[in-house]
Amino acid sequence: MTSDFSPTRNHVIGISAVSLVLAVLAGLLLVWGDPLSISLTGSSLKFALATVLCTLPPAIVTALLLFRTNIAGRGTLQTLLVVWLFLPIYVHIAGWRNLFGPQGWLEIANPFDPSANLIDGWTGVIWLHSLAAFPWAVLLTGVAFGRGPASLEEDARLDVSPLIVLARVTLRQSWDAILVAAAWIAIAVFGEMSIASVCNVRTYAEVVFTGIPLGQSTSETGLTIAPGAMVIVGLVLLAAWVAEAMRPRGQEVATRRPTPLPLGRQRWLWTLLVWLLFLAALGPPIVGLIYKVGITIDQVNGEFIRGWSLGKAVQLTLSSVTVYAPELKWTLAIGGAVAFVTTIIALLLSDWATRSRFGAWFVTLFCAALFALPGPIVGLSIAWGTNRPWLAWLAPLIDRSIFAPVLAILTITLPIVTFYYWHAFASQRQLHEMAAIDGSNWWRTWTRVILPGNVSSIAAGTLMAYVLGCNDVAASVLVLPAGIDTISRRIFGLLHFGGEDNVAGILLMNLIVVAILATLIRYLAGRSDFSDSLP
Repeated sequence: MTSDFSPTRNHVIGISAVSLVLAVLAGLLLVWGDPLSISLTGSSLKFALATVLCTLPPAIVTALLLFRTNIAGRGTLQTLLVVWLFLPIYVHIAGWRNLFGPQGWLEIANPFDPSANLIDGWTGVIWLHSLAAFPWAVLLTGVAFGRGPASLEEDARLDVSPLIVLARVTLRQSWDAILVAAAWIAIAVFGEMSIASVCNVRTYAEVVFTGIPLGQSTSETGLTIAPGAMVIVGLVLLAAWVAEAMRPRGQEVATRRPTPLPLGRQRWLWTLLVWLLFLAALGPPIVGLIYKVGITIDQVNGEFIRGWSLGKAVQLTLSSVTVYAPELKWTLAIGGAVAFVTTIIALLLSDWATRSRFGAWFVTLFCAALFALPGPIVGLSIAWGTNRPWLAWLAPLIDRSIFAPVLAILTITLPIVTFYYWHAFASQRQLHEMAAIDGSNWWRTWTRVILPGNVSSIAAGTLMAYVLGCNDVAASVLVLPAGIDTISRRIFGLLHFGGEDNVAGILLMNLIVVAILATLIRYLAGRSDFSDSLP
């Protein structure tokens, strides 16, 4: 049930090998790539690097304090972290732009370009991506910080203060987890196009997304296949290293987990700082949505006076369920189908990975490949593959059902849920071995011992897939059949024209539902044996 987050010689060799291959791919791209592909790849990489630099330092400090110290309200903060983790990206976009963006309540000019807005252009892309990546970085590093050997920290505490222990022992023992978090952020930023599209910034994924709906081929967008293939290979390779570093190691002996370090008289200072960070990140978008949904404009003596109405805010938020009822039904249908299929496949893959060395390698590479693929590339590939002449008999299934969007969203949900189940079930490998000695076959052991004993973990994974499936835009937007629309796709389209009050209403309702489901996920995960690895 442990992850190989310890700094070993194998990790150093792996990092060096991956870096070397990525450097070779970058050189090939510069030599044979077309100018547009090189420019867009460079732009995407710059945004990814900037997001990593803006996200990791505060995320590392937050993870150390949240997972390794006795700051006040740890449980509540960890629940808020899970809620933040599953917040749809368009909630961040709409909330911040409603408050500080163009035509927002408190418009803020870009200090580097006074004619532009702060939550727009490249500054908006970096800021919004950092907000979306922050909880993942905290989780990935926090899991590693909370699973180090307790003896090292206890010995160090005899000589130095708790904060120095965190810096010199905990942080040093988990340096590779920080690199994993950085790679995770870079892959996520490279494949995300929603923020770049709304902020009017061109990236590789955004150009693929905007070109194809306009009826353009890759040649008409200026992109060629070979550079794109090199980009995908590089992303898959990086994701493979991330997955290899994160997968459980069944042969390792469980070690005693360290207890939270007491901060003494500084406890309340660090508690205040962490709470202020969460408030500064989550408060403004919520305030922006509440402001937008309740805004009123009245004409008095020929002048337009802006006001705010609580009644209007409540009425629009509640009525949004009726206004967007068709999109809501399709969203629930797609999310439910994704959750069901993801649960079945993820359970089978995680069980295979737990029992077989070859299965572990296959599942690692399979999940890495799915996670690395940018959403628009996934949609484009599915559209191309399902439009082959020899698949004409599948046209009704593809053009008149939710098959294509469900297939696209599985590339997002499967890697995350599979790894969650893999960690949750890794410690139960001995149950298979004991059952085999008693004459029980695999199927009987799995259905009568493993699954019944992990109902909470299974339910948590199903809810993860459901929330992620309902929130998706990037992967499914290009393959939604005519007449089928989702809440996320509809909101994404409306955000390009400014976040109006009715959009803010459905976003608030969305936020409330996600918060409830995320809290339930945290509760269910906390009841499982994997609770020491999750917030």
